[in-house]
Amino acid sequence: MTSTSDSHAAPARTVLDACAVLSLYATSRMEEIIATVPGTVAIAEMVLQEALYVRRIVDGVSEPEVVDLRPMVASGALTVIDTDDEEELQTFVNLAVDLDDGEAMTAALAIHRSYVLVTDDRKAERLLAGRVQLRATLELVKAWADAEQIDAPTLRAVLTSIYERGYQPPNRHALKSWWETILIGGTDATKG
Repeated sequence: MTSTSDSHAAPARTVLDACAVLSLYATSRMEEIIATVPGTVAIAEMVLQEALYVRRIVDGVSEPEVVDLRPMVASGALTVIDTDDEEELQTFVNLAVDLDDGEAMTAALAIHRSYVLVTDDRKAERLLAGRVQLRATLELVKAWADAEQIDAPTLRAVLTSIYERGYQPPNRHALKSWWETILIGGTDATKG
């Protein structure tokens, strides 16, 4: 049996759930980061409606900042997807019993459309393991840092922004030591 050549492979498609969108948006580098993701990067219409604010620390005070994804959608960097397909909607309903609506819709679309699902939601990871290909936000950030040779101070600022939004990777996360090294002041941002 021969394998299909890369020229005939389906284009890569990635869909971000709400927690991934918020973490990436908090970095102020979201468009740069998703530009290094192969293929199409999408979000569900429902996530567009849910991902409204990120928390920013300004002069030591936490302030809400409106999430405005319109420029990324207008530029084509980010695609908004929705569904009226009965099977996708039934999967959404089934998943919404255990997940927030945005995560459930994102997962349903990923399952039926063979998208890679980017999530940091632990419950979603457990429920969806084996049903879709999963990636974590930090995987996208590290891939961007490696591809663009981002210097340690810039990467530290990006990870600090994610941390200030309220996310930090659990101890079992494959990139936990990389995260800690960068935030503590490690000098080699590309190891990990």
